[in-house]
Formats: sequence, structure tokens, C-alpha cells
Amino acid sequence: MGKTHFDFKKFTIYHDKCAMKVGTDGVLLGAWTEPLPGTSRILDIGTGSGLIAIMLAQKSDAEIIGIDLDDPAISQAEGNGRNTPWAHRLHFIQADASAFDPQSTFQLIVCNPPFFTESLQCPDSRRNDARHSAALPFDVLVSRAANWLEADGLLNVVLPAGQADGFVQKAWEHGLQLSDRCWVRTKPDTPPKRVLLSFRKGHAEYPSSKWLAIRKEDGCYTDEYKALTKDYYLNF
Repeated sequence: MGKTHFDFKKFTIYHDKCAMKVGTDGVLLGAWTEPLPGTSRILDIGTGSGLIAIMLAQKSDAEIIGIDLDDPAISQAEGNGRNTPWAHRLHFIQADASAFDPQSTFQLIVCNPPFFTESLQCPDSRRNDARHSAALPFDVLVSRAANWLEADGLLNVVLPAGQADGFVQKAWEHGLQLSDRCWVRTKPDTPPKRVLLSFRKGHAEYPSSKWLAIRKEDGCYTDEYKALTKDYYLNF
């Protein structure tokens, strides 16, 4: 049996009832995302165990809503949230992003979206929904985010590096301008495996582009990755 939970510095995430488990992608997005000053409302689409929502609660004073299709995941996210110092600001709702109807807008939306578009689907339908973009097509994600964001609000996502250009194009078509980008490599001399993208609703300056390697050639974590995640990982 796999590990049922992960201990972070200020909270614990149980994920044994979730289709998708705690992983590097979610930690990267939560650690990399910096809410703008004055951010009071954040939406986490496809929240799963609630990891990213809880990470953002640790670094902000915002009210945070996490939505997910999967009822067992929402139940587990609620439990994870209750056991944090920020429980009063964390709210988890079982909802389909394509039909979700929030009562007010957000200054920040985050999403670790399903992104396997052509790979063979597994028999577990819950895991398929969590992994395959048919459950949340990119054009649906960006159109909903554009509607739900305030002017100058941010949409932050983590994606496979090879899907970055297509996502950037779809975001641009819906009025979301790329403002920040970080290519993520497993080791310094390897091609990027993931990319962290930040979009602004409305005008954005020419996007900055940075690189991050997770491990050194000897397999140890890089100083850059430690610095990014030190507020969360126990060993950093």
C-alpha cells in the first residue's frame, strides 16, 4: 500500500482517497505562485487533496475556494483543511469547473490541470478524470478563468513543457497575457519536463523566463529548488 499522507512543515496532507496523489507538480505550483498584494480571493481548480489551496493559505491572508469533480477528494481536502491553522479561510466544493458559478470574482486562480490528451486511458475513471484533459479541456479552463478573474488578476498553471505553446495561444485568445514563465528540468543538462506559467487578465509586460533544475547531477536537490520549497518541505 502506498503512503497515505505527506507531512509538511505546517500541515499534513492525506491523499489515500484521491485519484491523484501529492506530487512534485502540485508542490512546484503552490511554492512558485505568489499572490499579488491585496489578494483576497483565490480559486484552486481541480484541488484534489487540497494541497495547493493549503500551500497558498500558508503564504497569504486570502479566502480560498478549492473545487473538484471528485467527491471523495473533496471530502479528504476538507479534512486536510480543517487540520491547518487556516481552516477558517479554506472552503472546498464538489463542482465541475465547466458548470461552476461563483458569486464573485477572484484575484488569483491556480490549476494543476489534467493534461494527458492522447495517452491510453486506464480502467479507473476517477484517475482518468484527474489525468486526462477530456475532463477539463484547456479552452474551457482558460475561458472560465478569464470570466472569473478580476482585471489584472492572475491564472497560474503547471504543464508538460511540450504543451506550453498551445496553452499560451488559447489563453491569449481569451484575453489572458503570459506574464511569467519558469521551465523546470529534472537535472541541469536535461530538456525541460514541466513549465510553470502565469497569465494576467489584461495588459502584461513582456514575460520573464526562468529555469529551474530540481536535482543536481549527483541526485541531490539543487539550492534553487530548496529555496523555492523551504517553507514547506520538512528537510529543507
